[in-house]
Amino acid sequence: MLLTQTITALGNEPVTVAEVKVSARIDDDITELDGQIQTLISSTRLAAEHECERQFLPHTLQLGFSGWPSGALPAAPVTELVGVEALDGTGWVPVNGFALLQTICGTASVVYTGNPSELPALPVVEGERVRVKVKVGCSENIRAYIIAMVVHQITTASAAQPTNPPSYLAGLLDRERSWV
Repeated sequence: MLLTQTITALGNEPVTVAEVKVSARIDDDITELDGQIQTLISSTRLAAEHECERQFLPHTLQLGFSGWPSGALPAAPVTELVGVEALDGTGWVPVNGFALLQTICGTASVVYTGNPSELPALPVVEGERVRVKVKVGCSENIRAYIIAMVVHQITTASAAQPTNPPSYLAGLLDRERSWV
C-alpha cells in the first residue's frame, strides 16, 4: 500500500524568464515579453505535468508504506532523502541508517545501510506503518523541454499562423512519463 501527501508548499517555476531569453536570443533589456514568457513557462510546465502525471515544481513529498520500502520510489526525480519514520505502536519515530540510491536512468530507491536485524519491528496494524519523506524536483530534460517549447512558441508562432512544435521535443518527456 502506498499513500502520498505533499507536506511542503510547492516552489518556484523550474525555469526562469532569463533562461528562456538567453535561449531565444532576446536581450535582457527587452522586458515587454517578460509577462508572456512567464505565462508560457507556467502553461508549458502544466502541460508537461499533465502529460507525465507528476508535479515538476520542487516540493517535499511524504510516501507511506505498509512495510519497509523496497524497490524504486514512485516519484521522480528525487533530489534528497529527508527522513524515514516508523510506527512503533505509540507514534512515529525516526529510523536512521537509510540512504538514497540514485540510478542513471532517474529512478531512486531508499536502502537501509545497516544490519537488517536492527530495524525496529513494525506493529501489526492495517495501513501505513513506514513514512519516507523526500524532496522532489524537476529534471534537466524537463527543464530543457520547457525552455525549448517556450522558445518555439515565442519565436515561431503568430496569431495568424500558429505552428506545432517539432515532434522530437516530446521525447524530452519520455523519461518522466508513467508508461502504465
